[in-house]
Amino acid sequence: MNKKLLQAIQTEIRKYPGTPIILSDLRRKLFGLSKAVFDAEILALTKSGKYFLTRHFHPGQATEAEKEMMIPDGAGNYYFAINSREIVVTAEKESVIKSKRGRPSVPMHLRRERVAGRFRLPAWMLLWLKDQKDAGRVIEAALIAQYGLKSPEELLIKEMELTVEEKNI
Repeated sequence: MNKKLLQAIQTEIRKYPGTPIILSDLRRKLFGLSKAVFDAEILALTKSGKYFLTRHFHPGQATEAEKEMMIPDGAGNYYFAINSREIVVTAEKESVIKSKRGRPSVPMHLRRERVAGRFRLPAWMLLWLKDQKDAGRVIEAALIAQYGLKSPEELLIKEMELTVEEKNI
C-alpha cells in the first residue's frame, strides 16, 4: 500500500469528514504516481472494505481527458470519487465528527409549524400568539401596519364616500 496515497486520503477525510474525495484532485496532489499504480492502489483500498468509490452516471458525456482522471472498472463504469466508510474521531475532542453534507438542522425555536393548513410560522411566534387574547386581530393589525392594507371597514367607508360624492355631482 502506498503510504503517501493513504496519508493524502486520510488528511482529506479529517479536513472534510463525510465528503467524497475527488480522484482527479487526489491525482494532482500525488503527481509522482503513474495512472496504473494509482488506479490499482485505489481499487485495493476499496477491496479492503474501508472505502468505496462513487460511479460517474454518464461517462459517455465526459471528455477523454476527464475519463483519464477517473478509474475504469473494465465493465464500462468510471469512478470519480472515493469515500470512507469509517466514522472519523478527532484526538482533541474525542467525539464523532458529523457529516457536513446537506442542510444543517434548524434549532427547535425556529422550526416552523403549520397553521390553518397552508401557512407555516416559527414555533416561538406561535407560542407568543397563543398568549394573545385575540391573535387574529393582532395579525390583522400587523399586516395593515406593515403593508398599508385597508381593512374591509375602511374600504366600505371609502366606497360609500365615493357614491355620495357621485350623487352630489
